[in-house]
Amino acid sequence: MRSEATVALVRPGFLTPARIGVVLTLTLLAGVATATTSGPLMTSDVATLQTEALAAAPLDASSAATRAVPVAAPAAGPDRAPAAPVAPPVPGSPPSSGPAVAPLTELRSPDLLITLPASLPADQAAALSALRDVLAVSVVDAGTVKVGGQDARMLGVDPSSFRPFTPQETAQSDLLWQSVARGEVAPSYGLAKDRQLVLGGPIALGGAAPAGPEIAGRIGALAGFGLPGVDLVTDRTRARALGVVPESGVLVSAPARSIRTLRTAVQEILGKDAIVDVLRPEVPAARKGKPRNYRELYIDSARYCKGMSWTVLAAIGQVESGHGRNLGPSSAGALGPMQFLPSTWDAYGLDGDKDGTADIMNPFDAVPSAAAYLCRFGANRGPDGLYNAVFAYNHADWYVQKVLGLAAQYK
Repeated sequence: MRSEATVALVRPGFLTPARIGVVLTLTLLAGVATATTSGPLMTSDVATLQTEALAAAPLDASSAATRAVPVAAPAAGPDRAPAAPVAPPVPGSPPSSGPAVAPLTELRSPDLLITLPASLPADQAAALSALRDVLAVSVVDAGTVKVGGQDARMLGVDPSSFRPFTPQETAQSDLLWQSVARGEVAPSYGLAKDRQLVLGGPIALGGAAPAGPEIAGRIGALAGFGLPGVDLVTDRTRARALGVVPESGVLVSAPARSIRTLRTAVQEILGKDAIVDVLRPEVPAARKGKPRNYRELYIDSARYCKGMSWTVLAAIGQVESGHGRNLGPSSAGALGPMQFLPSTWDAYGLDGDKDGTADIMNPFDAVPSAAAYLCRFGANRGPDGLYNAVFAYNHADWYVQKVLGLAAQYK
């Protein structure tokens, strides 16, 4: 944790053999908690003190700018590391024989992810694209392969049409998608950790069928895809060589249409065998009154990512700014209580308090924005999704472990 102070403030001669009590003044989170104990401080005690101090952390959006201090904040948070770690091409390797990767011109919100038992017929693909308010459709190959002897869900994609559906940090990496176009493999952060995969190293891939082929590949990049259950991405040629079902997955973007009517229309076209996952985040209902402190704000903001614990936001807030004590700018230019770079804020910043402005320095905007950012990377989709999301916030395993460790201490 970032708390540097665990200091006994006592007058000279106070600690004598006759005095067996130990006075501890713990600077924790945004407040100061003082505890007196005759024994060692237990983890449960620390958690209680953290929670009490968090409840005392003040919220004052009007004075946020004046609380900013001209010192470097922790080197963590969105965009303070390469968005998608990419390995350099193998020296002497031939250029990609596949189609050139088109430059990214716009991002698409993935509203639905559809999985089919067989390839999508051309007439159904056309019908999906013709649905009212549908802006874009990306058809992918989808299936289960073996990595390290265990199942992993693979997508075989056309990089040009698929990349706009991924989060901004992933979509904007030309090097990542050029790697995919060369037939290299891009695992998710969580899969790379779980299977001990190394960027630039080899990966043994087993076919989708029980007696399917085994193919040696190379890990060209690591990335967060923001899609439920997607463990790794490669080009269609490699995916099909492994027996992945061609054109059996579909991403649909129709942000202006009700998600309920969109799902119904898609199901009518594709039939009951199509598995339709809703990816669009729920729009939280407005709440009466504002949170009074950071604890209440974290709890309230967790509704922007249903299924994610508020304690994750609290842990990130502690690491990033000490719950508003250090608003930056950091050495990389990150600002505010959740330490967003302005470029990331432009894509993910929300007007959480509905005052007409999404303010990077305002905790009522920044904390809900962090929740939405984490949700885009799957923070509410189990342990692997949470790991991917926190890793996307800052690309370092130590950071993930620190955040998750702190989150486990809150009550």
